[in-house]
Amino acid sequence: MKAPNHDTLLEPHKAQFASAPEQARKAATVEDALAAAAELKSQVGKVRQFSRERRATLAKFGKNALPPEQR
Repeated sequence: MKAPNHDTLLEPHKAQFASAPEQARKAATVEDALAAAAELKSQVGKVRQFSRERRATLAKFGKNALPPEQR
């Protein structure tokens, strides 16, 4: 198998999180990592609530109760 001619390290940097625009591709400073974690923390409760509701629906009605794209 031939290696691609494309080096991802030469691509311009795109920030993953708005709160950590200077975050490196492979490693972030502790401050950047904490800022990114704080940015994502508000979404954790929403995801857990969605997961609980989905599991309850599955337990009650089975796999066919879910929309086709979630089966």
